[in-house]
Amino acid sequence: MIKLTRKQYEIEEPIQVQDENGNMLVDYTVRITPEEKLKIKNIIFDEQDVKDGRLLSKLEKEDKTDEYEELESKVLERAKARQEEFEKIVFKEERENIKQKVGESIYLDLVDMMFDFFANAFVEKRISQMNTLTTNLRKITNK
Repeated sequence: MIKLTRKQYEIEEPIQVQDENGNMLVDYTVRITPEEKLKIKNIIFDEQDVKDGRLLSKLEKEDKTDEYEELESKVLERAKARQEEFEKIVFKEERENIKQKVGESIYLDLVDMMFDFFANAFVEKRISQMNTLTTNLRKITNK
């Protein structure tokens, strides 16, 4: 039997940022609904990035500088928009408040850490599914 449980929040992850003296600057819990989790997954694993990467490589090899620069600009704009969407999903209405309390540099480090957190979670889940499938196939074929 396959059983799934729908939760209000798929992910609840506390975030704390302290200053060098140990004073708490930010104490926030990231709460991600199942729908938001899917949006984050689509932001991180954007198929258009792969296509654009191949096209950029092709344009570079063909020495089409103008087309390369134009596509590169579009890719960077889309990446910036996706990062903005990611930040809004993860930090919600606290985004500007957190940025103000910790500063731009630390905030960007925090965004990177959260991006890595989600990317690793998605990859680990996929790997565990593949390992389970392989184990089950071995059991079936050994009978």
